[in-house]
Amino acid sequence: MTSMDPERERVVRLLIADVVDTLGPNCQKIVQWELPNILELTDTVDSFAERLVEEVQQYILDSFIDTTWPSCPRHPKHPLWFHDGAWWCEQDGVAIVGLGELYARGTGAA
Repeated sequence: MTSMDPERERVVRLLIADVVDTLGPNCQKIVQWELPNILELTDTVDSFAERLVEEVQQYILDSFIDTTWPSCPRHPKHPLWFHDGAWWCEQDGVAIVGLGELYARGTGAA
């Protein structure tokens, strides 16, 4: 992992956990691919988290790895969206789980 402060390292670990728990271990490389650019483009931990998750999710969606990643447990035909430190159902306007908790809440692939 690229050298960074503990808070950014925590974000990376949690995002990798969500990716691996829902898509499998081969997909964790997506986080590593996006990481260097995001480190250069962000100055706060919050903007780093938002941007990294957004870029990883966009890659997963655009590459058709999973077109609803991560799927909303309330409405499986649309993805959850990350902001304010959590994965949100935008349709209902509610936070579903925190970053790193997709599998624990039953939103992951079995």
